[in-house]
Amino acid sequence: MLKPTFSLAVLSCFFLAISCSTSKNRLLNREYHALNTRYNVLFNGKEAFAVGERILAEAHEDNFFEILPIEPISLQGENFDDTTIVPGFDRAEEKSVKAVQKHSINIDQVQHNRHIDQAYLLLGKSRYFDRRFFPALEAFNFLLKSGADFRTYTEGRIWREKTNIRLQNHRLAINNLRDMTDQLAAKNKFYPLANATMAEAYLNLSITDSALYYLKKAALHANKRKKKGRYFFISGQLYEQLNQIDSARWAYQQLIDLNRKTSRKLLIQSKIKQLLLNSDQGLERKIGALKKMLNNFENEPFEHSIHRALAKIYLQEGQDSTALAFYNASQGSPFLDAYTQQQNYRDLSDYNFEKGNYQNTGAYLDSLLSLMDGKSLEAKKLQRKRDNLSEIIRYEDLRKETDSILHLMDLSEEEQLSFFEAFLEEKTARAIQAKKTEKKGSPIAFFNRQKSAFYFYNSNLVEQGRQTYYSTWGQRPNIDFWRSSNVLRTAQVTEEEEKDATQVTEVNVFVEKPENFVALLPKGEKAKDSLINANHNTYLQLGMIYKEKFNDLQLAEDRLQHLLEQLPQPKIAVQGLYHLYKIYEIENPPLAEQYKARLIEQYPETAFAKLLLDPDSYSGEGIMTPEKLYTAALHKFQEQSFTEALESLQNIEAAISGNEWAPKVALLKAHTLGRIQGIEAWKKELTQVSVNFAASDEGKNALALLQQFNDTLPQTALKVYHNYKWIFPFKKSDTEDKEAFLKTLKNRIENFQPRWKVSEDAYDEEYIFIVVHGIRNQNDIDGWLRQDKDWASAISQTNNFVALATQYREYMINKNWTP
Repeated sequence: MLKPTFSLAVLSCFFLAISCSTSKNRLLNREYHALNTRYNVLFNGKEAFAVGERILAEAHEDNFFEILPIEPISLQGENFDDTTIVPGFDRAEEKSVKAVQKHSINIDQVQHNRHIDQAYLLLGKSRYFDRRFFPALEAFNFLLKSGADFRTYTEGRIWREKTNIRLQNHRLAINNLRDMTDQLAAKNKFYPLANATMAEAYLNLSITDSALYYLKKAALHANKRKKKGRYFFISGQLYEQLNQIDSARWAYQQLIDLNRKTSRKLLIQSKIKQLLLNSDQGLERKIGALKKMLNNFENEPFEHSIHRALAKIYLQEGQDSTALAFYNASQGSPFLDAYTQQQNYRDLSDYNFEKGNYQNTGAYLDSLLSLMDGKSLEAKKLQRKRDNLSEIIRYEDLRKETDSILHLMDLSEEEQLSFFEAFLEEKTARAIQAKKTEKKGSPIAFFNRQKSAFYFYNSNLVEQGRQTYYSTWGQRPNIDFWRSSNVLRTAQVTEEEEKDATQVTEVNVFVEKPENFVALLPKGEKAKDSLINANHNTYLQLGMIYKEKFNDLQLAEDRLQHLLEQLPQPKIAVQGLYHLYKIYEIENPPLAEQYKARLIEQYPETAFAKLLLDPDSYSGEGIMTPEKLYTAALHKFQEQSFTEALESLQNIEAAISGNEWAPKVALLKAHTLGRIQGIEAWKKELTQVSVNFAASDEGKNALALLQQFNDTLPQTALKVYHNYKWIFPFKKSDTEDKEAFLKTLKNRIENFQPRWKVSEDAYDEEYIFIVVHGIRNQNDIDGWLRQDKDWASAISQTNNFVALATQYREYMINKNWTP
């Protein structure tokens, strides 16, 4: 006979097995699966989802320089098209799926587990925050068709439209949600969420008024204080965008009144916005309020924002030095976020650009671009702006360098030694000060107090010792026997490492002594003249760039006047005078006339003087635009009318001086001179183009051509082919004889040897070559002349010769053919 306890256990297992079934609609089944769904699977899923939400809220970094997103679902640097890196949402999805698969009691299309709707809702939310919006939409649609209770149905409908918004279906979301939003009572739990969703859709459509209408309702009735604060802050931003300052201040004040019940970062930003927008409050009160915020230890994580606000106020008041100091303090904050850092760089670059400090502008733009995604549209715009500055920065660096070297070369040797002694002392002092600044304010500064004078624990002595070492030994590598000589040998393994071959290279160690710095200075008049010419050209280019590209007439005037004070060569001086005349032509006509008279008097034969004396006839048949002038000269070049092209280019140099066509004309002139005078003249002109217009595409092209000369041309000259040219030289003045001969030659060649071709090649300013191409065997020429006695007799009276194709190429390149 079975014992009662055993019978009870067997009976319990039997009923438990029956209750596990999801195919029977019985009370025990329903309650068992409902209990398991709510307190086991779904509970763990909701906990995982809550963890993901907390991580996202804490790790998300708001960009307060743009309109904040109503609901952030991504972190900075994440690819929005990929799934999120925040943990928790995938776990919540897994639990939701498990709840549906194991505990759903769906009989005859009717769901008998009252918690399955919550599982589908959690499933959609998890996929939404995981940024898999199509699967999320599928889950929400299934929920809405399953006959969920009113509360779950309402929430699911809102979340479906939130998903549609993420899928860019903004108008569909508005149409689906408008009626429900208007019908919901203000006390309804989902009233703020519905209104915020409508606001988000309108905001994405850039319909700001409607977005504000719904966002304000969401903010006023939100139950969660952090959500309420966010809605008020975004409302303030939108009011600012509409230039409704009083309304913006009201929105920010609503957030400030929440005090500790809202996010601290939003609270600080609202206080800053409130101060900056308050025109009634005086400067001292604004600064006092910001500094009071700065002294509150709770605001330490936001000191970079407060410093930036102080910088903006001082900049508006014209106190530039103080403003820049606060910008630097903001940049130096350990709590600085990437968005504030980028905006500070933008402000500093704009400030320096307006002040004409283009070098600092370029440096700040470089720093800003290094923080941005290079593929973004904004980064590409900034890169174009930075590229426009590269030319001016290069020339400004060259100006300072040549000015400094020329100044040092003018000093006596004793003065040079004194200069470099002071330089080394200042270098050591700067290094010591940098160490002090680095230690100042450090959290562990208390433990780094230098009570001991022991060498390695005194930063001042360390820097002095380092400088003394460099002055005695130079910067030597960390190897054995480092003191053996002033010249150290270092073994560098070459590409033939398999053969155990090493190449020994001598490295001169520079010792930082005043005498060694003096020894590095250029010596001799030739070196000095070269530096002076480079310096003068730099000042000229700077003046023209400031005038033409940046319309900074003050800087252009400064550079050009300094240039004329240095008494440059006539070729540079005449351009300086011309551009100063153009600068003052409108603003100061009497002064402009002085420069004009000086140019005409001192340089009457130049193209600039002719342009000023007779601008109408100088136009060249009415062609005055730089583009048309250049195109006309290019057309002559292509027709091999090199002499005429050169004359045109020399005449239009004055008309295009300083504008974007100047490098194009200079490069075309270099090619033209190369065709007329040979490779040496070509190289010389290309060198000038590469130096004068180094930052332009034409300057880079000229430099690339110069680098090819040493490689390509000699290798080509070594190749010899059985290809001959039959050459008939004519003087350019013998136009009629040349044309008659060319016509006869073409007719006879068509009858005798159709594969041969005839061309007319300009050789130099005096001669033109009529050339027969395609001759593979020189005996073919003799055979033709034996057959045609009359033609042979006519040719014998001309000056003609046969050359290999490589020889002909050498004639054309080096211009070494003699009549």
